[in-house]
Amino acid sequence: MTTFKDAEKKKPASNTVVRALRVVRVIYELDSAALPVEFMRALITVGIPYLNIAFLGLVLNQLQQRASLQQVMLLISIFLAVRFLLQLCGGWFNKRAEDHETAVKRRLDRAVTEKLLTVSYSTLQDPDMRKAYAGAQAGQSYNGGLSTLMKTGLQDFFSLLIAIGFGIATLVSLMKPPVAAIAWLNDVRYPFMILILLFFPVVVGIWSVHHSDRIQLKLIETIIPNNRRFTYFFNFTENIFNHQVIRLYHATDLVMNRERESNDNSLQQLWDGEWQIAKYGHWPNLAIAVAVIGLYILVGAKALLGSLAIGSVMIAVGYFQQLMTAAYQFLQQVGMYVNMVDYLQFYVDFLALPDHEKSGSLPVEKRNDNEFAIQFHDVSFKYPGSDEWALRHVNLTLNIGERLALVGRNGSGKTTLIKLLVRLFKPTEGTITLNDIDIQKYDEDEYRSLLGVVFQDFRLFAYSIAENVAATTQPDRDRVWQALTVADVADRVKRMPETIDTPITTALSDDGVDVSGGEAQKIAIARAWYKNAPIMILDEPTAALDPISEYEIYQRFDELIEGKTAIYVSHRMSSTRFSQRIVVLDHGQLVQDGTHASLMAKSGIYRDLFNAQAQYYTEDRIKAARKKVATSVAPVAN
Repeated sequence: MTTFKDAEKKKPASNTVVRALRVVRVIYELDSAALPVEFMRALITVGIPYLNIAFLGLVLNQLQQRASLQQVMLLISIFLAVRFLLQLCGGWFNKRAEDHETAVKRRLDRAVTEKLLTVSYSTLQDPDMRKAYAGAQAGQSYNGGLSTLMKTGLQDFFSLLIAIGFGIATLVSLMKPPVAAIAWLNDVRYPFMILILLFFPVVVGIWSVHHSDRIQLKLIETIIPNNRRFTYFFNFTENIFNHQVIRLYHATDLVMNRERESNDNSLQQLWDGEWQIAKYGHWPNLAIAVAVIGLYILVGAKALLGSLAIGSVMIAVGYFQQLMTAAYQFLQQVGMYVNMVDYLQFYVDFLALPDHEKSGSLPVEKRNDNEFAIQFHDVSFKYPGSDEWALRHVNLTLNIGERLALVGRNGSGKTTLIKLLVRLFKPTEGTITLNDIDIQKYDEDEYRSLLGVVFQDFRLFAYSIAENVAATTQPDRDRVWQALTVADVADRVKRMPETIDTPITTALSDDGVDVSGGEAQKIAIARAWYKNAPIMILDEPTAALDPISEYEIYQRFDELIEGKTAIYVSHRMSSTRFSQRIVVLDHGQLVQDGTHASLMAKSGIYRDLFNAQAQYYTEDRIKAARKKVATSVAPVAN
């Protein structure tokens, strides 16, 4: 079984550059045209300031050379035309880049969604994966994630690369006009001095960013509690149900004063922190100014000696200044970009996980008699990332056509046993067999077709009632109605605007209807009954119902699955009165096994649980429930 932590170990990415390249590769795989478009946008964005500098320098050169008015006007015309074309192209590439950023973001979301549907269930339960997933989502919310990285990170990086290219070309061009009067203007010392001036603001910028980031980190650590309080106040006051308490108990002043106190503290801390950051922020700009003065002296020396025109000095120094500014801007944001890469690393690692490999290939025997026997052979299990046994040495036989009640206190291992049975997990030790063959050897889809399951933490889709019950876009409408009747929710559905065609919730349709927790559970039970599987499992799906309603559901369900094997899981005793056999789990171990009468005859967990709930299952109440069931099991036609 491949865990999320295993995948990270297989693909180490401690080096930030390697991690960034992996993110870039994912961007390329999601949209191969995105990177070239981003580069062209950066080239045009950066190119316009360089064009402006070049234009001013060339105009100065022409004026110095006493060029004619026609020549100057021609240069101006060429400049305006080129700038106009660049702006047109820039607007087009900017729109294209935004489209690609949106496309990449949506494709990443789709890729993650598809991966969630194809990785093993155990991977989804891996605590390391869940923690990383939560961190990645928090990172997306905090700094924009992939979209921001493409829009600003790639832009700053490409802009720096382009500026470096212009800087190198400028430096090389300055070496071509030799100066006879001063030797060091012609040898390696000259470019070395220029490089020192260029790197001076970079070094100051690194120092400034280092101290600013430390202050920023402390500021964030200080503000987080205040932000948490503000978020609480916002969410609390946004919830309309909380206004009942606020108004009935005159708590407006309490809430407002606490919110104002939190907000004032946060603002004061923010102002203090920003002021400290600003004290470090001006040093790189001062360093750039000093470097520019030095560059004018070095480059201007060649102009004074006649080796360069005045306009060329302006062009060279202007290009160098652009390089220093681009480097500082990138340094200012590099910490944020590194954080983005770290957050996005989850997506890279997650998308690299192998898809779930369906084990087993044996077909399940087709039987009209539903004679499928299941056995647990010394089964033990630990959840991924846990050292504790959720189940230990479980030996259990589920007989053909048997009604088995699986009971126990919360956390005793009941749901875990069912998850192993339906092959969401593999046993850590031991085997589970179907008709004496390890269930892992059967084709996964065929094996699961034998099982109709309703978990306590079930989910419904925001689709129609019929599609939820049938789990298909082509439901058998008569059977849907019968399933809803079995689950005692048909009357409620009849009152909906479009009956079984009514969508659940308004998430996807304004015509949708919100259902209560109890109604949702009944629809989930109807879905299990509709499947008509030979082995039915109800894993506490009626927990939101009162005990009598729960009993009615179990009784109705039991009467209508005659001839099938059934497992009823509950920490309440509704199912045990009509179950042929009762198995009790405690702390992951099977501690009792027998009939209701035999288990009530001796002390133990079962008798304690049943006696604690006995008031709900008196004979009078049970008879009343059975009478109600008998009058409502007839199929309902559409």
